[in-house]
Amino acid sequence: MSKRSYSLALLGLTAALSACRCGSDPLACEKDAECTDSTKPFCGGKDARYMCVECREDVQCASGLCLPNGTCGSCGPQAECPHGQTCSAEGQCVIGCSTDQGSCPPGTYCVAGSDFCAECTQDTHCGPGRVCSPEHTCLPGCSPQNPHCPMGLLCELTQKTCVACLSATDCKNPALPACDVASQTCVACVDSSTCPFATPTCDMATHTCVACLQNSDCPAGNVCSNQACVPGCTATQGCANGQQCDVARGACVLCVNDGHCGASAPRCDPGSRTCVACLPGTTDNCTGGNYCRDDHVCERGCKSGADCPSGVCLADHSCQSCTDDAQCAAGKVCQGGNCMAACGPNNPCGQGKTCCEDRCVDDQNEPLNCGACGNVCGAGQACCQGTCKALDTANDCGACGNACGAGNGCCQGSCAATNTPAQCGACGVSCAADQFCDGSRCVDLTFPNFCANKKVYAIYDGIAIDDAATNVLASTVAQNCSASTVISYGPQSNPSWVDQTTGELLLGTGATVITAGGPFPNKPLKWLERTQQLTKVYFHTNGVDTYSFKRRSDEATLTSMTVSECSPHHDRFLIELATDPTNGTLALIGYGVCNGGYGTQAAAYLWANVMLPNRMAYPDSWYIFDWVDANNDSIANLGDTFTRVDSGL
Repeated sequence: MSKRSYSLALLGLTAALSACRCGSDPLACEKDAECTDSTKPFCGGKDARYMCVECREDVQCASGLCLPNGTCGSCGPQAECPHGQTCSAEGQCVIGCSTDQGSCPPGTYCVAGSDFCAECTQDTHCGPGRVCSPEHTCLPGCSPQNPHCPMGLLCELTQKTCVACLSATDCKNPALPACDVASQTCVACVDSSTCPFATPTCDMATHTCVACLQNSDCPAGNVCSNQACVPGCTATQGCANGQQCDVARGACVLCVNDGHCGASAPRCDPGSRTCVACLPGTTDNCTGGNYCRDDHVCERGCKSGADCPSGVCLADHSCQSCTDDAQCAAGKVCQGGNCMAACGPNNPCGQGKTCCEDRCVDDQNEPLNCGACGNVCGAGQACCQGTCKALDTANDCGACGNACGAGNGCCQGSCAATNTPAQCGACGVSCAADQFCDGSRCVDLTFPNFCANKKVYAIYDGIAIDDAATNVLASTVAQNCSASTVISYGPQSNPSWVDQTTGELLLGTGATVITAGGPFPNKPLKWLERTQQLTKVYFHTNGVDTYSFKRRSDEATLTSMTVSECSPHHDRFLIELATDPTNGTLALIGYGVCNGGYGTQAAAYLWANVMLPNRMAYPDSWYIFDWVDANNDSIANLGDTFTRVDSGL
């Protein structure tokens, strides 16, 4: 067909269509001028061709929405619905939201089909380690939709919880190489295979490596006491090196009876349990004309009246009414029937005695002849092994040879601990309220002195996000403190670290505890902050919608945040040093003021990466910081903003 013929045919078809009725509705118009009803001034619409309609385009409606049937919607871009409602496809305001945000304030989301602005409507609205509950609040957890967890944790999708580990390969801290499957936390051990030589036994109750749990874990000559091998024995735990077990004392000794002794020292001394030449008393085994001295040496003299003609043996082992020198003790002679002191070259004193002016004396212990005849010890001195010594030293305290031992000093003639806050480094030296004792001296309670103690204990409160933060708090101690610093990790359920009833720290002076988490789940912090009220700053809430940090000295509110201000991207946190003046344990604590643990994580990050490496720049004992998640990843890191709110001593 030619183009001309095709055009004529098309025109004919158009004319025919114009003259017909399509269905039962007549054509109302072909152009706007034919629409005379002011309520329907336009010809045609998306679904109303050739009919007079209210609108043909959105701009022709006051609401800014022209519906496909040519009517204007009662709502639209130029006529928004009230709060909690949305514009439906039919151009009507209905209850609900058109988007997640709806018309809700930033940080909240509109619950579909309602006018309620909630913290979340889906898991992705919550930060790492949080999921959206049916009540539209963010709670601890994770899910396939939000599998992200705070630093140091990973998502266990079956239970929908953030955990430290699923297997040992997840445990990167060399001090915590094993995964406790039950609690899904990294621990020192789950069996003895990961325990070092010095502490080869795994305590399954606390998952810590210890020296022993029972006597059989210790070598011969040692028993298990408080998970440490100490000298001792039992009826079933014998001794080493030929020693015998004195079961009554629980100690290894050289002998228990004479059968354990030899010819040169045939008797077993029941006091010292050592083999000696003789025993004084009724079983004296010295030869005739000799007696056994108290120091187990046989010496000339009578044992009893049976050795004397008069039938009387005097206290000095000389016979009363003697007839010859042999009836007198060593260093004496018989004159006129009496034994008289007359020691000399021809009549020497007994073993261990010295002749001074015809008298036998013990120059090792006698203050009038100490070390030599006539050497008199001064006031307050005693003769100790032949030397005059004052009895107020750590080696001779109150008596010769009474050594006080490590951590003790001689105070007014008695041994007393000198490694406590009440007596630190020396007798009578007590630490002030703003100091702690490192075991040998009082140290100011400030961050520059954090490394003074060489024993550090990282204590977990059992909350996964807190435990991860505790690991971060402790993560850079080894690099920034002394190489001799020893770090131990364990739960607050360890009864040798934490009193299980009160939460009191039991580690004493020279020990520092590191722990993260608030004062309710965290037993040590509850003890310090709430029970004993030892911290300078404490947590406070109005019980409704506001959280605060307060200064204890004057009850001043240092900072506050409302629930609406708290989010996975904003929190404030406290980093503080505190000490118990009774037992001397130092504690580093860190936690956020808001729920959720984000501030706690931020506190751990800032301490480990900024404050500890630069501790000289932080001269106070407590700091409060405001954390803003500047890079919006809900994890504290270098890209975030940390602003000091307050600090003090």
